[in-house]
Amino acid sequence: MTQKQPEITVELEDQAIVIAEEVFELIHEYTHDSALSKFFLTDEIANASYVLAGGFAAVIYNPALDPKEVEDTEILSFLYAMITYGFNLALKERSLLTNSSPYTLPNDKKKIKAVQKHLLEKASKGDLEATGLGNKIIAIIVNNIKTKIAIRDFRIKDHRIQTKKFHEYAKLSLYWGYNFAHLLLKSN
Repeated sequence: MTQKQPEITVELEDQAIVIAEEVFELIHEYTHDSALSKFFLTDEIANASYVLAGGFAAVIYNPALDPKEVEDTEILSFLYAMITYGFNLALKERSLLTNSSPYTLPNDKKKIKAVQKHLLEKASKGDLEATGLGNKIIAIIVNNIKTKIAIRDFRIKDHRIQTKKFHEYAKLSLYWGYNFAHLLLKSN
């Protein structure tokens, strides 16, 4: 993933830690109560994100999961939460940098699909990016995932979870959500 590296002040680093801690605390709450997330996306954006999370979830296992096997799994909820958190990180960062100026997100399915397709192309080339603050927040969350998430909780009968892929796709999900938010904001 490409990383933009504008200078990060101590104040922004402190803000990164606050935002990351706030988001990480919600991981446990979200995955155990998927009906009530702290972050809400529009239905159209949520559906696009959920389908992608299902694809990510399937390839973390060996053998890969069938679509039916992905339904109602903790790994699907977790990766969907990571995409949602990445999305909301971008919105929180934007709010911080623009003094909370208002914004709108598109709700046109065709526009969302076009942004999603464009983002898939960028992701396939490794061109997902973030600002220095965004990278810092994502790094904090990824470190927390590595040290505080018990991968054994994501076991699925007759499938072996690939630890390296689990961590890669958790990070990818955060970057995906982050970039998805930025591109959707630009498209509107």
